[in-house]
Amino acid sequence: MVSEREGAPTTWAMEADGSGLRRLQGPPGALFPAAADPLGTHALAVSAVELEDGSHAEQLWLIPLAGGESVALSPPAGKIRNPSWAADGSWLAFESDALSYRDLFRVQRDGTDRVRLTDAVHGSFEPDVSRRIAFGTSRDGNAEIYTMSADGGDVRRLTDHASDDVHPRWSPDGEELAWISLRIGRFQVFVSDGRGAPKAMREADPEAVDLDLAWSPDGEHVAVTVQTGPKDVHIEVVARATGAIVGVLDGPGPDEHPAWSPDGEWIAFSSSREGAPAIYLSTPQGQHTKRISEGTDWLVRWLPRHGA
Repeated sequence: MVSEREGAPTTWAMEADGSGLRRLQGPPGALFPAAADPLGTHALAVSAVELEDGSHAEQLWLIPLAGGESVALSPPAGKIRNPSWAADGSWLAFESDALSYRDLFRVQRDGTDRVRLTDAVHGSFEPDVSRRIAFGTSRDGNAEIYTMSADGGDVRRLTDHASDDVHPRWSPDGEELAWISLRIGRFQVFVSDGRGAPKAMREADPEAVDLDLAWSPDGEHVAVTVQTGPKDVHIEVVARATGAIVGVLDGPGPDEHPAWSPDGEWIAFSSSREGAPAIYLSTPQGQHTKRISEGTDWLVRWLPRHGA
């Protein structure tokens, strides 16, 4: 998670009950956690440093949870965004503006064999790795969803609509893809198995705007971050099979950044319901909610236990 308890935002780790809190010893500068390491041994994080000339540099790092030397996975760039792991944790894809407006790269876990996967003038972004890599790109005008093989070949267009389609996320089994689309006049989660027309995942409040989504480990539910007003942000848990909303995580302040526990029994999320942002746990049904951090904490990631 990100914590500002010592001033600048840095990456911290703790157990699910809030014990064992510790700051990770990574590179200098602000440090923001990224996609959870499938092996559970490291934290993936993006560092952000303000340079003497007033410019801004970001870099992707792999930081051992048990201590030791961090590994740089990318060169410095103005923006490093949306890293996504292969299922076995051996490599990942990420978005960078190091060589262009925005393109996708692949790198091995040890920082070697970094290759450029896309080269599109208008940008490629938000990769999500499964059997294929899903990603957004504006190469044909507005943002659409494409897929490609792990080496950047066999590029296929998935969506074709006059409105933007962004933020693709594979189901855990790689059989379905969910994304956020503007095709009904506001951003909403759509889903497709590639064989039929895309469908809205649920019947949403007409005032709702979907900001983010996270599949449950078994693929049966999706946690959707929903905005209904300037500061009205909550999380809806949707049953994939029926589109029914089975749980709502909604306190007095914004509730966001849902992260499923590896067993699917809990959702960790950040909430400002008691003032400054902190980390909470809830069941997917919105029950048994409890606060597990006491600092200014947000952007939680749930790591599998190493060796489990």
